[in-house]
Amino acid sequence: MILVCEPVCRGFEHAAVNAAMLAVVKEAFPDEELHFTAEQEHLHLVAQDPFLRAKGGLTLETLLVPQHRATSSERFDNDFRTVQSLFASAEQRNASLVFFTCIGGETLHAIKLLLDQSPGIRCVVVLHGIVASVLKRPSLLPWKNRHRFRTWFLRDPSERLSYIVLGESIERELAARFPALQPHLVSLDLPYRFAAPEEYVPFRDRTVSFGSLGVLRKVKGSGLFLRLAGEVTATRTAYRPHFVCVGPIVDKKLRKLLSGAVSVPSPDAPLPLDKYAAHARQLDYAIMLHGAGTTLNGSGVLFDAFSYLKPVIALKSPFFSAYFDKMGNIGYLCDNYADLKRRVLDLLDHPPFDEYLLQRQALLTGREQLRIPVLAATLRRKMEMRVP
Repeated sequence: MILVCEPVCRGFEHAAVNAAMLAVVKEAFPDEELHFTAEQEHLHLVAQDPFLRAKGGLTLETLLVPQHRATSSERFDNDFRTVQSLFASAEQRNASLVFFTCIGGETLHAIKLLLDQSPGIRCVVVLHGIVASVLKRPSLLPWKNRHRFRTWFLRDPSERLSYIVLGESIERELAARFPALQPHLVSLDLPYRFAAPEEYVPFRDRTVSFGSLGVLRKVKGSGLFLRLAGEVTATRTAYRPHFVCVGPIVDKKLRKLLSGAVSVPSPDAPLPLDKYAAHARQLDYAIMLHGAGTTLNGSGVLFDAFSYLKPVIALKSPFFSAYFDKMGNIGYLCDNYADLKRRVLDLLDHPPFDEYLLQRQALLTGREQLRIPVLAATLRRKMEMRVP
């Protein structure tokens, strides 16, 4: 048996990712029963996954997950009880693995404290965006570091605790900065269920459509996307530009940057999956402005672009470069904002019909390397290499 726990996300947060991750784990270890605990609504959404229903061998249990507004101390107390209960259940059921699909710093603190008291437990933790916080300097006020992810990630590595990072470039960067952690790192591409390919005609009505996928927030470069839309729209080009933000505005300060140059179909709430897909399918290009300095940040929306076969225009970073190297001509990597803007203007003056079709084919072919069976084989192989 493998016990899987989602101690952080509620409702739709990471629901599709967690369903795909469970599918990877199930396929990697087909003889193991999976027991998944999560917040009630999240549990329901994940359980709807058709692959999981078809495969069977999945039991569900509701978990009390703290509200995001809870204090760090409240979250730690809750996470400590959750981890303690999971480890006790794992020992009772002789579970081969305890698997956390997401964590906060409080969760990792609890895991590290309780792992020493549970010598039979083998634990795997999936690291999402929190991994980038390891590069932030600790506070000069020691009590503020008590439950921080960085504190416990760097302290006392255990041969019974492995970390899944979502991208080879992230593993390489962490191993280079923190060599002692290298034996405990497992890189895996983000599990994702890609949409079936559909015919698409680009540049219709002499318009080139550029989109920002997912929520608008500063760390994603959303402010730069809004700036780009304003500057490009004010420039005379052969084809008309159309800029769309397919997601809500999370950082309120970005609202003052909105203008008639950008369409935002749902500024206040996430779009339902079918409407999100409908808007994404109408884009010609997906623009990624996450920034070259974010070496430990992945991007789930990159996989949305892969899913809907949208060529990517991105600022160069180790994460994006790795997928261009792996998949080939899937769009354009740009050195900086000025370079990216020049590329957008060139596409508006000279839309590359033939190259566009080649890029879509490269996306379709390349994403075969990212399918769940491939990820499952990779996970099984890497986990077997790390059996203590």
